Amino acid sequence: MKKPLPTSAKDTFSQNIGLVPHVKNLSQEKLAEMANLHRMYVGQIERGDVTPTLEAAERVAQSLDLELWEVLQPGFSLDAVIKQER
Repeated sequence: MKKPLPTSAKDTFSQNIGLVPHVKNLSQEKLAEMANLHRMYVGQIERGDVTPTLEAAERVAQSLDLELWEVLQPGFSLDAVIKQER
């Protein structure tokens, strides 16, 4: 069953960021290390428990080889990410 589209930028970012590490085989700990953020903070972002600062959001996106604007799109597609991994 497809998830409903998120209703806020925070929800959109959290949902989209939560998808990418699985495709890239990244643990939460590794993503946090790459973004120079605490692992627990990255987990809170992925769950939508916190609203990340723009700086933190950008660091997470860049750590995943994405632009911030890409992961703020409600219709974000993993197709480009999957192609990068091939």
